[in-house]
Amino acid sequence: MSAGLVMARAGLALLLLPGTGLGEQGEHARAVTATLVDEMPVLDGTLDEAIWARAARADGFIQTEPTQGEPARWPTEVYVAYTPDALLVGARLRDEDPDGIVAREYRRDANLDADDNFMVVLDTYHDHRNAFFFTTNAVGTRQDGLIQNEGAAVNNEWDGVWRVGSTRTTDGWSTEIMIPFETLRFPRGTSGFGVNFGRQVARTREQSFWAEIDTDWGFNAMWRISAYGLLDGLEHAEPGGRVKLKPFGVGGVTAEGDDADRSTDLGLDAKVALGSNLNLDLTVNTDFAQVEADEQQVNLTRFELFFPEKREFFLENAGLFQVGEVTRPFEPPETLLFFSRRIGLSDDGDPLPILGGARLTGKLGGTQIGAFHIRQEELPGIAAATGFSAVRVRQDVLERSTIGVLALDRTEIDGASHRVGSVDFSWAPTGGSTVNGFWARSSTPGAEGRETAWGFHAEATNDRFFFAGNYTDIGEGFDSQMGYVPRRGIRKTKLNAMWTPRPGRFGIRQIFFGPNLMWITEPDGTVQTGVMNVGPFFLFNDGSQMFIDIGRSVEGLSHSFELREGVVIEAGEYHANAVLGMLNSSESRRVSVNVFAMSTGFFDGTLRMASPGVSVRPHPRVRLGVNYQRNQIRLPQPGGDFNTNLFIVRGLVALSADAFVRGLLQWNDDDETFSGNVQLRWHYAPGSDFYLVYNDRRPYGGVLGGPGDPARRELVAKLTWYWVPG
Repeated sequence: MSAGLVMARAGLALLLLPGTGLGEQGEHARAVTATLVDEMPVLDGTLDEAIWARAARADGFIQTEPTQGEPARWPTEVYVAYTPDALLVGARLRDEDPDGIVAREYRRDANLDADDNFMVVLDTYHDHRNAFFFTTNAVGTRQDGLIQNEGAAVNNEWDGVWRVGSTRTTDGWSTEIMIPFETLRFPRGTSGFGVNFGRQVARTREQSFWAEIDTDWGFNAMWRISAYGLLDGLEHAEPGGRVKLKPFGVGGVTAEGDDADRSTDLGLDAKVALGSNLNLDLTVNTDFAQVEADEQQVNLTRFELFFPEKREFFLENAGLFQVGEVTRPFEPPETLLFFSRRIGLSDDGDPLPILGGARLTGKLGGTQIGAFHIRQEELPGIAAATGFSAVRVRQDVLERSTIGVLALDRTEIDGASHRVGSVDFSWAPTGGSTVNGFWARSSTPGAEGRETAWGFHAEATNDRFFFAGNYTDIGEGFDSQMGYVPRRGIRKTKLNAMWTPRPGRFGIRQIFFGPNLMWITEPDGTVQTGVMNVGPFFLFNDGSQMFIDIGRSVEGLSHSFELREGVVIEAGEYHANAVLGMLNSSESRRVSVNVFAMSTGFFDGTLRMASPGVSVRPHPRVRLGVNYQRNQIRLPQPGGDFNTNLFIVRGLVALSADAFVRGLLQWNDDDETFSGNVQLRWHYAPGSDFYLVYNDRRPYGGVLGGPGDPARRELVAKLTWYWVPG
């Protein structure tokens, strides 16, 4: 069994919070009418201003977890008002044990899943499919993001301009949120948004919502936007300025050995409203100096590894361009026709210069459109000057279904063009079932074999069972040079079934148990990969998780490949047995641990993996995490016995709600490197930031004082300024 497949299976641990979905009712089950006011509150979380006494009230939250449909154990009262320029939301979150409230995250954009939190979700186009979400905790931390197509894509990297203040009280905690309407996208003159309010109590993992969320809707239930309530009375809301500018300046010094180069540059990002439903994004002299370094991985396969996109320009509206194989939230992507990391990054993940680009996105009635063109400059010896273009159209049909087309073009200036065209659909015949499919064709000079790819996915789920099946066929000549297609010339079948009971004993909230099957062959029927595994996943009431899995696999190689220098895996068929286990303690505690271990056959040898980690949160402003992964490989050939070791250390100190320092240190003896990335971010004004970033990468021997190639060090400062003219 391959390490990547087993790790993906173990990733179920990242998923199993209640999912998202949408309801089937044609009318809103709940509604609240916002009150128009002419003053702004002081955002300190106290809710003592007169406007809150006049504001509309929403209460009566209903549990999703642990007891579906029951009233929330502790009351939550939400107050809604607005000025022409901003939406105002206040909330009192009662709790009989205020000392038990968990608020361990202080950094902007921190994951608040392990904290007590309150969330506002706004379907501003009122299309029952897409939304913005805004989440905070008892110390006023801000987390936000975009939801596409009821959770089919969730963008946690989007940063909106908004403000919040929270405070603890004698009977719980309270919060005040101000969201400028210029942060949102909605038609001028709209009368209302779709809306939901949600709350989590961390120590019991109780989740409740104002508009009820049904666990039968599956993994993505909380994003079932068509089941949300109605926020109306917004006739006087103004979408804000037509033009939003963010000029920036960047300067730094890069040293390699004794040589140092200094540089300065200017650039501009801009948003232009072409109407209430269309937006044009422009970027000139694009820079991503502030983006955190990739977390390193050890590749023990013959396929390309997947690294997630982290650059904000490419993350916004990324879900619109997502076409390919359907995977569950805890699984890594397997085939994507468009993968934005093909733009502005080398094969090794190093930045390539981008001259600029433009992107058009919006929604016209039930039609969502997106288009962009980006020009990447030449980097001699590494990459040619290249233009990247895409056009995407997706049409809403029926209640929860879509059809779409996608066209991609990658053209090297004075060189060849590579194109891909596709059609896709998503059909939701019932509240708990979906069917998805795509068909694509590429056009690449010199390609040999079929240049087509297609896939089909169907699933059905409720709170007790889950069934899913996939079939994918990728031609040997198919080549999406703007996509992520790790395997070509294959036919893949995947089947998954789970029984998901809630025993209500031993602190277990839910068990997920069932088999997984994956079978990949080449066009002539030769087996490339086959996996059959089964095991229980336990989700506990405090958020802890435990997973045990056993499996049988086969790997077929039609050609030999070099695993390491001098270590060649010969063509043939290899069978293996595997057993693995995982344990994650509750992240709501000050100290949490995670342990993963695996023993498996590995081609004609063995692989043993151990990966322990610990995270310490002594204070909401301080966090430290350490992870270690060791792989022990034993193969019956010269040089086939070797080990790999990977250390990853993360640290964070929040200086205030708007400033933090974070660090990422990595030691990887597999490629004999040490790397460090340290960033100071100061959010000095709404939408405006100052960054100071230090990067260090050097041979592993250099860290220990031994010989090695020259170290590469970089210190960069970047200042952005958000400005809305007029």
